[in-house]
Amino acid sequence: MENSNIIIRVATAADSHYATTITDEMASSAKARGTGIAKRSPEYIEQKIQEGKAVIALTTEGEWVGFCYIEVWEHNKFVANSGLIVSPAFRKTGVAKSIKKRIFELKL
Repeated sequence: MENSNIIIRVATAADSHYATTITDEMASSAKARGTGIAKRSPEYIEQKIQEGKAVIALTTEGEWVGFCYIEVWEHNKFVANSGLIVSPAFRKTGVAKSIKKRIFELKL
């Protein structure tokens, strides 16, 4: 990853205030690409954060960079990443790859 002032970590309850920013960017990105991505609500994102099933990327100054969460089913037998989004200002820096790597390191 090119930008060394980015921190990628498990999201905590303190990060819930980013939920609207995240869902707005998801919707904006889907619209720009013309894709039919399911719309997520800020409450849904907050739920994933509360469950410990989300990773967030922030600058050292607290600027939101990216986000991803996981879905699990059949008693954690199956896992898939979902909702991977990166702020346009930080795209093409390798941050999405780093977020995706980190999301699969979560301990469920």
